[in-house]
Amino acid sequence: MSEEQSQSLTGVQKAAILLMFLRKEVAAQMLRMLSKEEVQRVGIAMAELDRPSKSKIESVVRDFIEDLHGTSLFHHSGPDFVQSVLPDLLDDDRRTDIMPLISRRVNKDFEIFIGNRQPGAVAALLKEEQPQVQAVALALMGPINAAQILKFMDPHRQGDVTIRMSRLRQIPGDLADDVMNAIREALGAVDDYVEVGGLENTARILAKMRDEDRRPILDAVEDEEPDLSENLRKNMVKIDDLIRVPVEILVTFKEDLGQELITTALNGADDALVDHFMGIFSSKMRDEIRENIGMRIAKDEVEKAQLDLIAAVMKRADEEHIPGLGYGREG
Repeated sequence: MSEEQSQSLTGVQKAAILLMFLRKEVAAQMLRMLSKEEVQRVGIAMAELDRPSKSKIESVVRDFIEDLHGTSLFHHSGPDFVQSVLPDLLDDDRRTDIMPLISRRVNKDFEIFIGNRQPGAVAALLKEEQPQVQAVALALMGPINAAQILKFMDPHRQGDVTIRMSRLRQIPGDLADDVMNAIREALGAVDDYVEVGGLENTARILAKMRDEDRRPILDAVEDEEPDLSENLRKNMVKIDDLIRVPVEILVTFKEDLGQELITTALNGADDALVDHFMGIFSSKMRDEIRENIGMRIAKDEVEKAQLDLIAAVMKRADEEHIPGLGYGREG
Protein backbone atom coordinates (compact mmCIF):
# COMPACT_ATOMS: atom_id res chain seq x y z
CA MET A 1 0.00 0.00 0.00
CA SER A 2 1.53 3.34 -1.04
CA GLU A 3 1.83 6.38 1.23
CA GLU A 4 -0.80 8.07 -0.94
CA GLN A 5 -3.20 5.16 -0.37
CA SER A 6 -2.53 5.29 3.38
CA GLN A 7 -3.32 8.98 3.49
CA SER A 8 -6.61 8.31 1.68
CA LEU A 9 -7.87 6.21 4.61
CA THR A 10 -10.09 7.97 7.15
CA GLY A 11 -9.22 8.05 10.83
CA VAL A 12 -11.98 5.55 11.58
CA GLN A 13 -10.68 3.15 8.90
CA LYS A 14 -7.15 3.38 10.32
CA ALA A 15 -8.51 2.70 13.81
CA ALA A 16 -10.40 -0.31 12.50
CA ILE A 17 -7.27 -1.78 10.86
CA LEU A 18 -5.17 -1.13 13.95
CA LEU A 19 -7.67 -2.83 16.26
CA MET A 20 -7.91 -5.82 13.92
CA PHE A 21 -4.10 -6.12 14.02
CA LEU A 22 -3.73 -5.93 17.81
CA ARG A 23 -4.11 -8.81 20.23
CA LYS A 24 -7.67 -9.26 21.51
CA GLU A 25 -6.79 -8.22 25.07
CA VAL A 26 -5.17 -4.96 23.95
CA ALA A 27 -7.93 -4.21 21.45
CA ALA A 28 -10.52 -4.78 24.18
CA GLN A 29 -8.80 -2.29 26.48
CA MET A 30 -8.70 0.33 23.72
CA LEU A 31 -12.37 -0.20 22.82
CA ARG A 32 -13.33 0.35 26.48
CA MET A 33 -11.90 3.86 26.15
CA LEU A 34 -14.21 4.72 23.26
CA SER A 35 -17.78 5.96 23.47
CA LYS A 36 -20.72 3.84 22.28
CA GLU A 37 -20.98 5.92 19.09
CA GLU A 38 -17.26 5.59 18.38
CA VAL A 39 -17.35 1.82 18.84
CA GLN A 40 -20.29 1.65 16.44
CA ARG A 41 -18.45 3.67 13.77
CA VAL A 42 -15.29 1.57 14.10
CA GLY A 43 -17.34 -1.65 13.93
CA ILE A 44 -19.01 -0.53 10.70
CA ALA A 45 -15.61 0.42 9.24
CA MET A 46 -14.30 -3.06 10.08
CA ALA A 47 -17.26 -4.68 8.34
CA GLU A 48 -16.66 -2.65 5.20
CA LEU A 49 -12.99 -3.60 4.95
CA ASP A 50 -11.73 -6.50 2.86
CA ARG A 51 -8.96 -8.60 4.37
CA PRO A 52 -6.25 -5.94 5.02
CA SER A 53 -3.05 -6.53 3.09
CA LYS A 54 0.31 -6.75 4.82
CA SER A 55 1.44 -3.43 3.33
CA LYS A 56 -1.80 -1.75 4.45
CA ILE A 57 -1.36 -2.98 8.04
CA GLU A 58 2.31 -1.92 8.09
CA SER A 59 1.42 1.55 6.80
CA VAL A 60 -1.27 2.07 9.44
CA VAL A 61 0.97 0.80 12.27
CA ARG A 62 3.83 3.00 11.03
CA ASP A 63 1.56 6.07 11.05
CA PHE A 64 0.39 5.17 14.55
CA ILE A 65 3.95 4.87 15.84
CA GLU A 66 4.94 8.18 14.26
CA ASP A 67 1.98 9.86 15.94
CA LEU A 68 3.18 8.49 19.29
CA HIS A 69 6.41 10.48 18.95
CA GLY A 70 4.43 13.70 19.09
CA THR A 71 1.72 12.66 21.54
CA SER A 72 2.02 11.14 24.99
CA LEU A 73 -0.61 8.51 25.67
CA PHE A 74 0.45 8.17 29.30
CA HIS A 75 -0.90 10.19 32.18
CA HIS A 76 2.34 9.53 34.10
CA SER A 77 6.01 9.97 33.38
CA GLY A 78 8.10 6.83 33.74
CA PRO A 79 9.31 7.65 37.28
CA ASP A 80 5.79 8.66 38.33
CA PHE A 81 4.37 5.42 36.96
CA VAL A 82 6.97 3.34 38.81
CA GLN A 83 6.27 5.13 42.05
CA SER A 84 2.48 5.50 42.00
CA VAL A 85 1.07 2.88 39.60
CA LEU A 86 3.47 -0.06 39.31
CA PRO A 87 3.19 -1.08 42.99
CA ASP A 88 -0.57 -1.56 42.55
CA LEU A 89 0.02 -3.86 39.58
CA LEU A 90 2.17 -6.28 41.59
CA ASP A 91 1.10 -8.83 44.15
CA ASP A 92 2.18 -8.31 47.76
CA ASP A 93 5.20 -10.62 47.66
CA ARG A 94 6.64 -9.23 44.43
CA ARG A 95 5.93 -5.67 45.51
CA THR A 96 7.95 -6.19 48.70
CA ASP A 97 10.84 -7.88 46.90
CA ILE A 98 11.03 -5.92 43.66
CA MET A 99 9.96 -2.32 44.34
CA PRO A 100 12.88 -1.41 46.65
CA LEU A 101 15.31 -2.69 44.02
CA ILE A 102 13.68 -0.60 41.29
CA SER A 103 13.23 2.51 43.44
CA ARG A 104 16.90 2.66 44.41
CA ARG A 105 17.88 2.79 40.76
CA VAL A 106 15.30 5.19 39.33
CA ASN A 107 13.93 7.26 42.21
CA LYS A 108 15.20 10.87 42.17
CA ASP A 109 13.44 11.97 45.37
CA PHE A 110 16.64 12.00 47.43
CA GLU A 111 18.47 14.01 44.77
CA ILE A 112 15.61 16.53 44.69
CA PHE A 113 15.51 16.58 48.52
CA ILE A 114 19.21 17.49 48.72
CA GLY A 115 18.86 20.02 45.91
CA ASN A 116 16.36 21.95 48.05
CA ARG A 117 18.83 22.27 50.95
CA GLN A 118 21.67 24.70 51.50
CA PRO A 119 24.96 23.01 50.46
CA GLY A 120 26.70 24.41 53.53
CA ALA A 121 24.07 22.87 55.82
CA VAL A 122 24.49 19.44 54.21
CA ALA A 123 28.29 19.71 54.43
CA ALA A 124 28.02 20.66 58.11
CA LEU A 125 25.82 17.61 58.75
CA LEU A 126 28.36 15.32 57.09
CA LYS A 127 31.35 16.92 58.82
CA GLU A 128 31.50 14.46 61.73
CA GLU A 129 30.91 11.37 59.60
CA GLN A 130 33.65 8.98 58.52
CA PRO A 131 35.14 9.66 55.04
CA GLN A 132 33.60 6.48 53.64
CA VAL A 133 30.12 7.54 54.74
CA GLN A 134 30.72 10.99 53.28
CA ALA A 135 31.75 9.40 49.97
CA VAL A 136 28.63 7.20 49.89
CA ALA A 137 26.37 10.16 50.68
CA LEU A 138 27.89 12.32 47.93
CA ALA A 139 27.65 9.47 45.43
CA LEU A 140 23.92 9.07 46.12
CA MET A 141 22.84 12.72 45.85
CA GLY A 142 23.56 13.44 42.17
CA PRO A 143 26.58 15.12 40.53
CA ILE A 144 25.35 18.73 40.77
CA ASN A 145 24.43 18.49 44.46
CA ALA A 146 27.62 16.60 45.31
CA ALA A 147 29.82 19.19 43.55
CA GLN A 148 28.25 22.05 45.49
CA ILE A 149 28.52 20.26 48.83
CA LEU A 150 32.06 18.95 48.29
CA LYS A 151 33.47 22.48 48.04
CA PHE A 152 32.01 23.29 51.49
CA MET A 153 33.68 20.29 53.11
CA ASP A 154 36.91 20.34 55.09
CA PRO A 155 39.77 20.87 52.58
CA HIS A 156 41.77 18.19 54.41
CA ARG A 157 38.96 15.69 53.71
CA GLN A 158 38.09 16.65 50.12
CA GLY A 159 40.88 14.64 48.51
CA ASP A 160 40.30 11.54 50.63
CA VAL A 161 36.54 11.61 49.99
CA THR A 162 37.09 12.07 46.25
CA ILE A 163 39.40 9.03 46.15
CA ARG A 164 36.85 6.94 48.01
CA MET A 165 34.04 8.02 45.67
CA SER A 166 36.19 7.06 42.69
CA ARG A 167 36.55 3.54 44.10
CA LEU A 168 32.83 3.09 44.74
CA ARG A 169 31.33 0.96 41.99
CA GLN A 170 28.46 -0.56 43.95
CA ILE A 171 27.10 -0.32 47.46
CA PRO A 172 24.58 -2.56 49.24
CA GLY A 173 21.00 -1.38 48.79
CA ASP A 174 20.34 -1.47 52.53
CA LEU A 175 23.37 0.76 53.16
CA ALA A 176 22.12 3.25 50.56
CA ASP A 177 18.70 3.31 52.25
CA ASP A 178 20.28 3.81 55.70
CA VAL A 179 22.44 6.73 54.54
CA MET A 180 19.61 8.47 52.67
CA ASN A 181 17.11 7.99 55.50
CA ALA A 182 19.57 9.28 58.11
CA ILE A 183 20.27 12.42 56.07
CA ARG A 184 16.56 13.00 55.44
CA GLU A 185 15.78 12.67 59.13
CA ALA A 186 18.63 14.97 60.18
CA LEU A 187 17.85 17.69 57.65
CA GLY A 188 14.08 17.51 58.02
CA ALA A 189 11.49 18.83 55.60
CA VAL A 190 11.79 22.14 53.78
CA ASP A 191 9.08 23.62 56.00
CA ASP A 192 11.16 22.79 59.07
CA TYR A 193 13.83 25.36 58.16
CA VAL A 194 13.94 28.64 60.04
CA GLU A 195 16.02 31.43 58.53
CA VAL A 196 18.54 32.55 61.18
CA GLY A 197 20.69 34.89 59.12
CA GLY A 198 24.07 33.16 59.13
CA LEU A 199 27.05 35.50 58.90
CA GLU A 200 25.02 38.72 58.66
CA ASN A 201 22.98 37.97 61.77
CA THR A 202 26.05 36.86 63.70
CA ALA A 203 27.79 40.11 62.77
CA ARG A 204 24.79 42.08 64.04
CA ILE A 205 24.89 40.16 67.31
CA LEU A 206 28.56 40.99 67.75
CA ALA A 207 27.82 44.60 66.86
CA LYS A 208 25.54 44.83 69.91
CA MET A 209 28.49 44.02 72.20
CA ARG A 210 31.03 46.46 73.56
CA ASP A 211 34.44 46.29 71.97
CA GLU A 212 36.09 44.92 75.13
CA ASP A 213 33.66 41.95 75.06
CA ARG A 214 33.64 41.50 71.30
CA ARG A 215 37.37 41.61 70.61
CA PRO A 216 38.28 38.28 72.34
CA ILE A 217 35.54 36.52 70.39
CA LEU A 218 36.73 37.85 67.05
CA ASP A 219 40.33 37.02 67.96
CA ALA A 220 39.29 33.42 68.67
CA VAL A 221 37.44 33.23 65.35
CA GLU A 222 40.47 34.69 63.57
CA ASP A 223 42.69 31.95 64.97
CA GLU A 224 40.41 29.32 63.42
CA GLU A 225 39.11 31.08 60.30
CA PRO A 226 40.78 34.42 59.44
CA ASP A 227 38.53 35.06 56.44
CA LEU A 228 35.39 34.58 58.51
CA SER A 229 36.68 36.96 61.17
CA GLU A 230 37.30 39.63 58.53
CA ASN A 231 33.83 39.15 57.03
CA LEU A 232 32.22 39.42 60.46
CA ARG A 233 34.00 42.70 61.10
CA LYS A 234 32.90 44.06 57.72
CA ASN A 235 29.27 43.11 58.29
CA MET A 236 28.83 44.46 61.81
CA VAL A 237 28.01 47.89 60.40
CA LYS A 238 27.53 48.47 56.69
CA ILE A 239 27.81 51.75 54.84
CA ASP A 240 24.04 51.82 54.20
CA ASP A 241 23.41 51.69 57.98
CA LEU A 242 24.82 55.20 58.30
CA ILE A 243 21.64 56.67 56.82
CA ARG A 244 20.11 56.26 60.29
CA VAL A 245 22.82 58.29 62.01
CA PRO A 246 21.71 61.89 62.68
CA VAL A 247 23.43 64.56 60.58
CA GLU A 248 24.70 66.40 63.66
CA ILE A 249 26.76 63.31 64.55
CA LEU A 250 27.96 62.72 60.98
CA VAL A 251 29.38 66.24 60.99
CA THR A 252 31.86 65.20 63.67
CA PHE A 253 33.12 62.37 61.46
CA LYS A 254 33.79 64.87 58.68
CA GLU A 255 35.99 66.80 61.07
CA ASP A 256 37.83 63.65 62.17
CA LEU A 257 38.21 61.91 58.79
CA GLY A 258 38.14 64.70 56.25
CA GLN A 259 35.97 65.49 53.27
CA GLU A 260 38.01 63.44 50.78
CA LEU A 261 37.68 60.14 52.64
CA ILE A 262 33.92 60.54 53.11
CA THR A 263 33.49 61.46 49.44
CA THR A 264 35.42 58.36 48.40
CA ALA A 265 33.39 56.14 50.78
CA LEU A 266 30.16 57.39 49.20
CA ASN A 267 31.30 56.58 45.66
CA GLY A 268 28.61 54.42 44.08
CA ALA A 269 26.45 54.55 47.22
CA ASP A 270 22.66 54.65 47.20
CA ASP A 271 21.22 58.09 46.32
CA ALA A 272 19.34 58.26 49.62
CA LEU A 273 22.58 57.79 51.58
CA VAL A 274 24.37 60.42 49.48
CA ASP A 275 21.51 62.87 50.05
CA HIS A 276 21.70 62.17 53.79
CA PHE A 277 25.43 62.94 53.88
CA MET A 278 24.95 66.14 51.90
CA GLY A 279 23.55 67.61 55.11
CA ILE A 280 27.04 67.80 56.60
CA PHE A 281 28.37 69.98 53.79
CA SER A 282 27.66 73.60 52.95
CA SER A 283 25.31 74.34 50.07
CA LYS A 284 28.22 75.76 48.03
CA MET A 285 30.20 72.50 48.30
CA ARG A 286 27.41 70.02 47.55
CA ASP A 287 27.52 70.20 43.73
CA GLU A 288 31.30 69.72 43.74
CA ILE A 289 31.04 66.82 46.17
CA ARG A 290 28.29 65.12 44.15
CA GLU A 291 30.47 65.41 41.06
CA ASN A 292 33.41 63.85 42.91
CA ILE A 293 31.18 61.05 44.19
CA GLY A 294 30.25 60.23 40.60
CA MET A 295 33.87 59.91 39.47
CA ARG A 296 35.35 56.49 38.70
CA ILE A 297 37.46 55.32 41.66
CA ALA A 298 39.19 51.99 42.14
CA LYS A 299 37.00 49.53 44.04
CA ASP A 300 39.66 48.77 46.66
CA GLU A 301 40.02 52.51 47.42
CA VAL A 302 36.27 52.84 47.93
CA GLU A 303 36.16 49.76 50.19
CA LYS A 304 39.08 51.03 52.29
CA ALA A 305 37.42 54.43 52.71
CA GLN A 306 34.14 52.75 53.71
CA LEU A 307 35.92 50.55 56.25
CA ASP A 308 37.72 53.58 57.72
CA LEU A 309 34.43 55.46 58.00
CA ILE A 310 32.67 52.48 59.56
CA ALA A 311 35.59 51.91 61.95
CA ALA A 312 35.27 55.49 63.14
CA VAL A 313 31.55 54.99 63.73
CA MET A 314 32.18 51.75 65.62
CA LYS A 315 34.84 53.38 67.78
CA ARG A 316 32.48 56.21 68.66
CA ALA A 317 29.70 53.72 69.39
CA ASP A 318 31.94 51.93 71.89
CA GLU A 319 32.31 55.23 73.72
CA GLU A 320 28.78 56.58 73.53
CA HIS A 321 25.34 55.67 72.20
CA ILE A 322 24.72 56.73 68.60
CA PRO A 323 20.99 57.31 68.03
CA GLY A 324 19.49 55.37 65.16
CA LEU A 325 22.41 53.01 64.64
CA GLY A 326 21.50 50.36 67.20
CA TYR A 327 25.16 49.51 67.68
CA GLY A 328 27.44 49.49 70.71
CA ARG A 329 26.36 50.98 74.01
CA GLU A 330 22.67 51.64 74.42
CA GLY A 331 22.82 54.70 76.65
